[in-house]
Amino acid sequence: MLSTLVSFLTLAALATASPLAERQSGVQTVRNCNNQGQVALTFDDGAYIYERDVAGALNGGKGTFFLNGNNYDCIYNHVDEIRYLDSQQHTLGSHTWSHKDLTTLSYDELHDEFWRVEEAFIRILGKKPLYFRPPYGSINDLVLQVAGERGYKKAILWSDDTEDASGSSVGFQQGVMDGVINSYPSPHMVLQHSVLDTTAGVVGYAAGQLQGKGYNLVAVDVCLGSDGEYPYQYVGEPGVQDGSWTC
Repeated sequence: MLSTLVSFLTLAALATASPLAERQSGVQTVRNCNNQGQVALTFDDGAYIYERDVAGALNGGKGTFFLNGNNYDCIYNHVDEIRYLDSQQHTLGSHTWSHKDLTTLSYDELHDEFWRVEEAFIRILGKKPLYFRPPYGSINDLVLQVAGERGYKKAILWSDDTEDASGSSVGFQQGVMDGVINSYPSPHMVLQHSVLDTTAGVVGYAAGQLQGKGYNLVAVDVCLGSDGEYPYQYVGEPGVQDGSWTC
């Protein structure tokens, strides 16, 4: 059954594009934006209860949210929040199902980690993600091979880490943001986590200042410029939630 699902969801061969970093199995590993004057604020580990707060703190800018299936909470408990983020044109990507270190998994286990969150995206939004962020930023050749087989185009890492997931203070996180603010117009891709109750405040602290410096807050597919692409594969209409939508 797994091989059938893999075959169904695997995209056709990807068109050749200029590499951003290394390219393997059709997947580019991305560590920063390409476009001067643009910052991509990215948020991991949701969906959770603070997604709308974080999105609102972007001051009209766009963010990128990498969603787990079952980490801080079950993804199906946050259907409305996910559909809201999508309706506001924030980009949504995969953070895999259960936030395991992908480099410790077998071939079949990797496919399962990708497939289960793809199924949730298809049910909730009618489309599957083509961008993913590996938990802990941990990737190897097998991870990229499986991601390529499943049609992913980008493995998204980061250029700046607020270290919020490690328990850094709000002051430290603001200091990281100050460094970004003061480096205009250099591009940045910033790692944060939307599951923390302090994240929206840190985003609010930085967003207006970034924009005041001249930065545009954009999603990762935009900040990659000509190396970006539509970050989804359309599958069909969103589903209607029922008792089968469980973790």
